[in-house]
Amino acid sequence: MERLENRDIRNHIFKLAIPAIMEMTLHTLVWTADMAMVGRLNPASISAVNLGAQIMFTISNIFGALGIGATAMVSRQIGAKNREEAEDIAAQAIGIGFIISFIIGTLGILSAKGVFNLILDDPKVISLGSSYLRIVFIGAFFLIPLQIGNSILRGSGNTVVPLISAAVANAFNIVGDYVLIFGKFGFPELGVKGAAIATGGAQILGAIITFTFLIRGKSGVKLHISKVFKLNKARFKSIIDLSVPATLETFMNEGSRLLSSFWTAQLGTVAFAAHSLANAAESISFMPGYGFAVATTTMVGQSLGAKNIKRAEISVKKSVIYSSLLMGTVASVFLILPYGIMRLFSNDLETVALASKCLRVAAVEQIPIAIAMSVSGALKGAGDTKGPFKISLVTNLAVRLPLIFTIVYILKWNIVFVWWATSIQFIVEAILMIIRYKKGRWKSIRI
Repeated sequence: MERLENRDIRNHIFKLAIPAIMEMTLHTLVWTADMAMVGRLNPASISAVNLGAQIMFTISNIFGALGIGATAMVSRQIGAKNREEAEDIAAQAIGIGFIISFIIGTLGILSAKGVFNLILDDPKVISLGSSYLRIVFIGAFFLIPLQIGNSILRGSGNTVVPLISAAVANAFNIVGDYVLIFGKFGFPELGVKGAAIATGGAQILGAIITFTFLIRGKSGVKLHISKVFKLNKARFKSIIDLSVPATLETFMNEGSRLLSSFWTAQLGTVAFAAHSLANAAESISFMPGYGFAVATTTMVGQSLGAKNIKRAEISVKKSVIYSSLLMGTVASVFLILPYGIMRLFSNDLETVALASKCLRVAAVEQIPIAIAMSVSGALKGAGDTKGPFKISLVTNLAVRLPLIFTIVYILKWNIVFVWWATSIQFIVEAILMIIRYKKGRWKSIRI
């Protein structure tokens, strides 16, 4: 009997994790394709799109973290077989998402040029970048609700619909880039504006697909349009209480990463280029961790809703093992073939050599990242969003930033030591996540 239960849990984990991994892989690939096509234009266009996209997606990721609260609450109600309450929570979360996206989108459109004026002095990049940002912020009216809608689907146990949405939207984005950037099939050659229209259009299309599934109600949860802007103070407060720490955690991580990049740029052009390339290569390795974190969040929430703590614990243990095995395999590749991997990203041998050393250090952090992401997902699924935020606060402010500042400005060591600093951060983060999880308070959280 126990063996059958373990097999059922394993199958459920992979059923949730694999589509989530594929979805995140698609997002990474479309970004790579986007930059490859823009890269055929000129340096000003490349800088404009790169900076504009970073601004746009950093903001949307921060506020899209509101979906964490929705995932935890929906999964808990689905586990308790209270579908009506899950659907009411979903409607309330979507309503919050539309309000926030309207505010963010409007502010983004109005302040696009001002933002670029603060960052740069190059008039051409400012002009192109502000134009790009205004257009993609139209898509932002739909992007945050899309992220929250997908979070609701994952909470209900459906990771396939977000994958379908991402696949169609990203295919549209890539085709749109090709047609509009270069003026193919009778369309005008729009360059940077074409890239922005393709990206914004893809966001709108993705939202249409996700919401079509939600409204039809054949994907686990049905969205009732009449309830989207019907305020329920208790639900509103619960969603905000759970989501704000997750939002602050994302803000902390994104801000720390951005500040670290500014500091790292002081080490020189070759060092920063090597750092950027190694980051691009390593980003692919995060996919398994992300997928199993999604699976753990959903399964812990549903198991606690069904009052089955043992199933929740087994789910966490198995997710940690599976994600560690996959990311451990990636670590082995990083250790054995770093130079060959980095040669795929650049022809500059000096940059490749330095990036290879960074990638070899990245191997050290793979398993700690797998552990941290899976356990963080478990805590969030249980409704403990404050724990991961507090841990993020500690590891960024007390570990990552002080170490990198010391390496860059005081010791003036090379970029490889910056990667050792981030490895230490992830090791500390994994340890603190395990400690938080082992205390067991997550088992009794009521949401």
